[in-house]
Amino acid sequence: MSTTIFIARQPILDRDGRTFGYELLYRDGPESTSRFDDPVDATRQVMERALLQWGMERIIEDRCGLINAHPSLVVSGLHRSMPPDGIVFEVAETDPLDGHALDALRWARREGYHFALDNVRSLASLGASMLLPEASVVKIELTRSVPDELARMIEMVRSHSPDTLVVAEKVETREQYATCVDLGFDLFQGFYFAEPELLERDARPASSTAAMALLAEMQRNDIDITRTEELVASDPALAYRILAVVNSSAFGLRRRVDSLRHAIVLLGITQVRSLAALIALSSTERSEELLTTGAVRARLASSLTPDAGRRTGAFTVGLLSITDAIFGTPMEELVRDLSVSDEIESALIDRAGPLGRTLDIVLACERADTARLAELVPAGVDVQAAYDEAVNWADSLGSTLPRRRAELPLRADRPYVVPA
Repeated sequence: MSTTIFIARQPILDRDGRTFGYELLYRDGPESTSRFDDPVDATRQVMERALLQWGMERIIEDRCGLINAHPSLVVSGLHRSMPPDGIVFEVAETDPLDGHALDALRWARREGYHFALDNVRSLASLGASMLLPEASVVKIELTRSVPDELARMIEMVRSHSPDTLVVAEKVETREQYATCVDLGFDLFQGFYFAEPELLERDARPASSTAAMALLAEMQRNDIDITRTEELVASDPALAYRILAVVNSSAFGLRRRVDSLRHAIVLLGITQVRSLAALIALSSTERSEELLTTGAVRARLASSLTPDAGRRTGAFTVGLLSITDAIFGTPMEELVRDLSVSDEIESALIDRAGPLGRTLDIVLACERADTARLAELVPAGVDVQAAYDEAVNWADSLGSTLPRRRAELPLRADRPYVVPA
């Protein structure tokens, strides 16, 4: 049964009325308000949904996205799961930052990440802010600020950096907007322009078991790309997430990929590590049978592909072939969210081309369709041995998921081999 997830976005406009970006907001249901006990967990869910459920290019397009964040999120390094360009983390300095948190924020700033000093309400709090020197954006909350201090707040921000953008937050009337324009605010946000827009869709969760195993591997000093690929392959939903991120224009990686391994290399170990953490913290368990099937299909498709240059593509096709069942979504719709090669796309949707033929063999193998195997498989190929090896490989991934061994019809004296 699918689960509906929600996220809201509220536009932030510039002085010409154009959309500068969107603040992304947590929502736990179809109501227009948000309810949560843990603000850090709410932020993680906003990040996971924006990046891995919808895709950043759909949520913010080519604009800027602002996300509320507690300093501990930056201390943990989880911010690195998001792209440094186009994302601004809003930090409310309601409590003084300790030295560790401030150092983490400063280091993230050097890495190219941007921060907004959020919910500024007085000249005194702005002057005492330790984050102000690191802020690219300052958001002044009109409803709780002293009107006579607004001009001096803007002047103080400009004195630190003339390039820092100042946002008038919670603009609710035309009169407030006109006043803010005259005072020199750069950006404007509030109900006067638009209420948050609620977005919803069916969730596409990954297995926390697979994500935690991947996260553990990512902590090693001698990270192995092959092992990383195997761990991602232990859950087709996890693999789908990794491939979907490559499709995100926010990362500057929008290009065709010809295999899961190619996607991992493009993202790089640091990015995969951060994504593993985000997925592990946000994921839920899926059908064990489907995960087993996906892993076996991937290995079997690869081993049955005679062309060495196509084996990684065959592996990816086998793995993704189960995602329509996992997500309860037509394959055509799922593939649209990816940047896989035309050959992989044709194989998944139409069973076309060499990879499509391999997938047909794999499916016939699952159904024990000996007539179809005799039609598709070259003479002399030991299909049962390949299937057994694929099941054993799935077991070796180290997942706690139970593995199911199915048997093809055997001849009395030897495993099933396509007759010569």
